[in-house]
Amino acid sequence: MQSGHSGIHTPLTVLESQAVALDDPAALLERVAQTMPLLGFLEGPQCSGFYHRSGVMQLGEATVSCSRHAPIEIGFGDCAFSTLILPLSGNAQVRTDGQRLSLQGGPMAAYLPGAAFTASTDTFEEVMICLDRRRLAETASALVGQLGNTSSFVPQFQNTLLVDGSGISPQADLLNHLHLALRLVEAPLLQSVGGIKAAQLEDLVYRLVAAILCPAAAQGTEQPLPHASGDQIFAELLEWIEAHLHTAITPTELSRRSCYSVRNLQYLFQERFGCSPMQWVKQRRLHAVHRELLHNQSADTVATIARRYGFIHLSSFAASFKRTFGVSPSSVLRHSRSAAYPPVDADMMIPKP
Repeated sequence: MQSGHSGIHTPLTVLESQAVALDDPAALLERVAQTMPLLGFLEGPQCSGFYHRSGVMQLGEATVSCSRHAPIEIGFGDCAFSTLILPLSGNAQVRTDGQRLSLQGGPMAAYLPGAAFTASTDTFEEVMICLDRRRLAETASALVGQLGNTSSFVPQFQNTLLVDGSGISPQADLLNHLHLALRLVEAPLLQSVGGIKAAQLEDLVYRLVAAILCPAAAQGTEQPLPHASGDQIFAELLEWIEAHLHTAITPTELSRRSCYSVRNLQYLFQERFGCSPMQWVKQRRLHAVHRELLHNQSADTVATIARRYGFIHLSSFAASFKRTFGVSPSSVLRHSRSAAYPPVDADMMIPKP
């Protein structure tokens, strides 16, 4: 494709691995309409030639896109999801629901709850994240340990909001962390830890966005921690973890199940086990793999059993297994099948975070 615009060839800040370069407005209309309810499009008045470079990726149920383009005017209709815009460079004016938002590259964000909007830009690069409003409310309630009170957070995500993170504030720090999280989406080493799902990036993005838009969630609400060792809520949470070791488990899900804030769960697991909740989940998964290897009655391989419990990167899994149990997983399986491996109660072993 030939173009006189350097912007069409300059790598995107995020999602360059997914980049598609266009110099035909009709092609852009078709591409955008696949994810957004497009109403209209015009090239900007200062535009001496059209170009658009963009990358799109699914982050679980969320859609993340990054684009750089020549000046344009574009309009979108009402939609069922919310959109968070993170301006990276250039300037834009967004009009929605009687409001006018001025965006410029830097630490800021515009939250649009699903109402129709139009945008006029100069040469501009931005990240757009399409999110589920109900899940944002659930995530905010989980962050403060008020799962049964989700409805009180719903209004927080029904209004247009402009977040300015140019000063020193918790929101500025959270915006920086959100940018870092988005850069991880296509990190070369991500697949070595199981990819986006295993790395729980979708859950992380939802928690960061919920905290950015809802300061109460960012600050958290400290509930009294349970002190009795037989605390029923905590015991039920541990039972739930044991029953779901083969499924995706996130900090937000643990908070929802227990009604304790993410922060309080960190304190609680540290107090009880000397590790974080997710380190505990990993250890219980290692113990589950150990049990299956020790009493294996099928033709399953070490890799098959490990993947069953979410361990995708086998060399990392093997190192963690040997660090915990003092033997390699293949040795356990080999001796188990030869009936020469001495019986060991894996649940009596002390986890090593």
